[in-house]
Amino acid sequence: MAGLPKQKLDEALSQLVRSELVFCQGEIPQASYVFKHVLLRDAAYDGLLKSRRARLHAAIAGALEQRFPEIMEAQPETLAHHLTEAGLTRKAIGYWLRAGKKAAARSANLEAIAHLRRGIEVVSHFPDDSDRDRIELDLQVALGPCLITTAGPSFEPGCGELRTFS
Repeated sequence: MAGLPKQKLDEALSQLVRSELVFCQGEIPQASYVFKHVLLRDAAYDGLLKSRRARLHAAIAGALEQRFPEIMEAQPETLAHHLTEAGLTRKAIGYWLRAGKKAAARSANLEAIAHLRRGIEVVSHFPDDSDRDRIELDLQVALGPCLITTAGPSFEPGCGELRTFS
């Protein structure tokens, strides 16, 4: 995804590790790299052109789909995020719904709410048609029980507080 020959990529990663901007976790070639601080990661990400970011997210999504089906199954939100950031929103919606349902099934309702709301936000940019309505309804139907579980049946989305009835 970096678009570099393996030797150049290895040299660049080694230089980043030596400069202590990133840490190497695990044994090469299975190693993963993490930024020393989230602010460094954010600065590096923000320094990319939006078009380059989108291409990188699309490449990551493609690699996940082709080479790591276990990640797609275990963490559909990861694929949904990369597809959304790549601008492949129609494809991302199914993964946001799957992520929300998966989280709800393990009673991770706050996580499910976040995934389903992200899907609803993405689908809100689709043109108004019956397909959009069906997709949004699927997301809303999955969201309802999570909201009831976390906030009770009198929760009004968007108001942030519970209503009581006399």
